[in-house]
Amino acid sequence: MRALLLAALLLPVARAARADDAPKLQRYLADLRLGDDLETVRRVYPPAQEWPSSSAPAGGITRYRVERAWAKAFPRGAQTLFLGFLRGRLAEVEIVYDERLSARQPVEKLAGEYALIYGEPRRAAERFWWADERTVLRVFPTEVPARKAGPRAVEIRTSVQVFDRRSFEH
Repeated sequence: MRALLLAALLLPVARAARADDAPKLQRYLADLRLGDDLETVRRVYPPAQEWPSSSAPAGGITRYRVERAWAKAFPRGAQTLFLGFLRGRLAEVEIVYDERLSARQPVEKLAGEYALIYGEPRRAAERFWWADERTVLRVFPTEVPARKAGPRAVEIRTSVQVFDRRSFEH
C-alpha cells in the first residue's frame, strides 16, 4: 500500500520533469528562420520571377507560393515552398517535398525522425505535430495535381511546416 501511495505521489513529478526536459522546437526550416524579413528570404532563395502571393485580411498574413522554377536556388528535394509573413516577418514556412523525396521520406517516417528529437507527437489521422509555447511543427500529407493523369487527379506528397504559434492565435 505504501509503495502504491509513493508511486501515485511521484508520477506527477516525473511527468512534469519530462515536460520540462522536452527540447524547444527549432524555429527554422529550409535555411529560413521565423522572424526573417522578405529581403532576407529573397537573399537565401533569389527569385527567378515574381512569386505569387495572397493576403488574408482577417489574419493579416501574406502568403507566397514559390515553385522550384521560380527561384534561382531551392531546397534539395523540395517541390514547393509556402511562406507566410505577418507584419513583414516570416511567421510560417512549409515545404512540400517532390515525388522522389516523398517516396523516400513518407509522412510516418519523417514524423518518426522528428519524434526522436522532440518526443512523441500529437496525432490526428496522418497528421503529426509538436508544439511548445512559441512554435508549432507539423508533418502531414499534401495533395498536389497529378502531372500525367486527368484534370482532377492528385498525388500525395510529404509536407513539413514550422510556424510561430502566437501569430496564429487570436
